[in-house]
Amino acid sequence: MSLNGEFENCRERAVLFLGLDRNKSSGRVRQKLEQENYDPDIVEAVIDYLKEIDYINDERAASSICRRYSGKRIRSRKAMLYVLNDAGIEFAVSKNITDSLPEDEESSRDLLEAYYRNTIPEFTKAMRLLAGRGYSAYIANKAVNEFLSAKEDII
Repeated sequence: MSLNGEFENCRERAVLFLGLDRNKSSGRVRQKLEQENYDPDIVEAVIDYLKEIDYINDERAASSICRRYSGKRIRSRKAMLYVLNDAGIEFAVSKNITDSLPEDEESSRDLLEAYYRNTIPEFTKAMRLLAGRGYSAYIANKAVNEFLSAKEDII
């Protein structure tokens, strides 16, 4: 198969993989094409081409992923950086997107508010929730203390 024909074959496979949901990252497309044993140089050329025509856009993919992590699914900035990198988003784009997310102090309070809307949590359970979402012990402790004192003021 000619080099041009192999490029076209790889490009068609990438477009088929992307489908109508153009929110897949360049890393996911790269992984899929390499898994199907396409030449790495051709894979990079295809990804560059698809980025050029805006069919692959890591910022759009990262924004889509971040929108899914709201309400009871909120994560710390560090945890979101991990989620985005795991999704195949380039590190520079991931870092840029996570820097635009709310500060951990604010998002930790939002998570507690969403999770414990109608109840008062035990201190340790609330701490475990925040720790599991990637918040530091300092931020978690501060957020839980503020949240519990605000809940007590309401009662």
